[in-house]
Amino acid sequence: MEYRKDIDGLRAIAVLPVVLYHAGIPGFSGGFVGVDIFFVISGFLITGILHKDLAEGRFSLATFYERRARRILPALFVVVATCLAAGVLLLLPDMLVGLARSALATMMFASNVWFWFSTSDYFAPSADLEPLLHTWSLAVEEQFYIVLPLLLWWLYGKPRRAVLGALVGLCIFSFLLSVWATGPYPQESFYFAPTRAWELGLGVLLALGVFPACRNAYLVEAIALSGIAAIFIAVALYSAATPFPGIAAALPCFGALALLWSGEQRQTAVARILSSPVPVAIGLVSYSLYLWHWPIIVYFRLTLGTLDLPYAQASLAIGLSFACAFASWRLVERPFRRRPPIGISRQRIFASALAGAAVLSVVSAVVDLREGFPERLPQDVRLAYAGSRDIDARRGRCDGKLPKDGLCRIEGEASSPSDRRNDVLLWGDSHAGALLSGLDFLMDGRKRGGAVAFKGACPPILGVQRVDQKHSGDCVAFNAAIMAMLEQSDDFPIVVLSARWPLAANGKRYPGETGRPAILDRLDFEEASLGTAGNYAIFKSEFLRTVREIRDTGRRVVIVDGIPEIGWSVPHALGLHRLIDADLPPPPTRQAVDARSAKANSVLAIADEDLGVQRVSAVPLLCNPVCAVEKNGIPLYSDDDHLSVYGAMTIVPRMFKDLMPSDTNRRLRPG
Repeated sequence: MEYRKDIDGLRAIAVLPVVLYHAGIPGFSGGFVGVDIFFVISGFLITGILHKDLAEGRFSLATFYERRARRILPALFVVVATCLAAGVLLLLPDMLVGLARSALATMMFASNVWFWFSTSDYFAPSADLEPLLHTWSLAVEEQFYIVLPLLLWWLYGKPRRAVLGALVGLCIFSFLLSVWATGPYPQESFYFAPTRAWELGLGVLLALGVFPACRNAYLVEAIALSGIAAIFIAVALYSAATPFPGIAAALPCFGALALLWSGEQRQTAVARILSSPVPVAIGLVSYSLYLWHWPIIVYFRLTLGTLDLPYAQASLAIGLSFACAFASWRLVERPFRRRPPIGISRQRIFASALAGAAVLSVVSAVVDLREGFPERLPQDVRLAYAGSRDIDARRGRCDGKLPKDGLCRIEGEASSPSDRRNDVLLWGDSHAGALLSGLDFLMDGRKRGGAVAFKGACPPILGVQRVDQKHSGDCVAFNAAIMAMLEQSDDFPIVVLSARWPLAANGKRYPGETGRPAILDRLDFEEASLGTAGNYAIFKSEFLRTVREIRDTGRRVVIVDGIPEIGWSVPHALGLHRLIDADLPPPPTRQAVDARSAKANSVLAIADEDLGVQRVSAVPLLCNPVCAVEKNGIPLYSDDDHLSVYGAMTIVPRMFKDLMPSDTNRRLRPG
């Protein structure tokens, strides 16, 4: 294929938004679409090479994979090795284990599956400190390259109409699958190859001549301008809240297609700009820049103790990424691309690839088996790090458990199941689950007991679903089952409601926290969701209705105000602060917590006017005036917003000291 400078320029248009988006530079909230542009370019270039080889009768899988190995593996191996080495020095054990597992998945070109499994959501906070998260796109491409050569080889020689029809049909199917899956299965649609194949497929179809040529210079120029405009619009206007890929991915993908197609027709004004020295230079190092920028940003975040890098540090991370990219291109990429007599032979390339993958896989497996070498940590670091594991062992097995399966117990001093008391029901989302250990301690001291019913991301609000969740209807069914139990039994005279109320009422996450907004919707509401704008009205009406329905059964209701959200993982920040002297982010103030909770608290205050409702709060116990995140060197949180077992046992008994009257086995009035 004839070299086109404008394609290297288009690579620059693809990689720069990704880098700037990840660095948190304003104006690039949709920069993640650069990956989609890369997909279209890759499909076009690889198909062009394969088509040429097939047409000339010299198609060879060995030659194809030799090219892929020369292009992809050397720089990838260097980056993965560097990440592992840096991880041993800079990461806490669980983070190092996660890195090792992702490195192993990367060696198998299955990191997209791994990150779908381990982080679920590309935009979630759990993904923001994964040094190899960006390799998911390489995995998608490599999985595509396993299928594409064989498919083209099998189709070659068949009637052109049938070949193109089959390929167009596959692309349409993949696109429709992506559009459908982005709603109910957003994570699978984002990470998996079948829902991304159409993006590479656009490049395939262009390389095979599906899109007709055009001699109208004005039309070609207009299409080129529309292509670059489509990309810029997606980069500027898309965000983590945009359902993606689905229909939204069509804008940047067809924008890239328009630029590739118009560049084939003539030297357009856009192509001349893309062919200028600066875009071409960035395009030449774009692969190495893509590989290096994300680990550098992650380690900057770790060192500075914040996901939201200040502008100066973000600029420094970008500059360092360019320096590493140029060095990687000059010293790693170019030498391995050279062929004999001045370069490396095919046999040595394959041998080096196998050896490199084997060494990195073994190292990753050893790190995993040794659980991240916790013995390398000083004692004070281990004490802080232990907070990330200071989670009640029952949380996993109790999450989402229904009454028919037997709710998990809040244990008092009962010596046998027949002596167990059902004084209190704790009902809510994962924040309720985090209170469990503290209530255990309290109930035990008062010789009382009860049960807990909680489900992650499901506030205890009847008839309300979280449309941003994959299985949003589960919240409705779960809460309905708990309410039905209360209506049908005489147990649990006290019902304690606990959830992340500020997130439910606002819909927006804590400032600096990434992840999809939490969007509430009523089950019986026929109109389209209003997004987060509708959260407050739904929260107010349906939460108050829920409290009334519980009160109508004759029970007393205790509402736990929202636990202060910290905005950063407390155990990891404390551990990294002690391990590498990373900056400890400032905890929120009482004023900031009150401002964040204002909408939710206005609704809780209305409920509190009922004589049978009581509010308790951890805010005055934790935030005076700055929120405490540790006590005696031990974290009070297991992450950024859930109390640890130590935190719950420290705070809950003080928060609930006046919870129960002398006789809790009596309802307030007949149900």
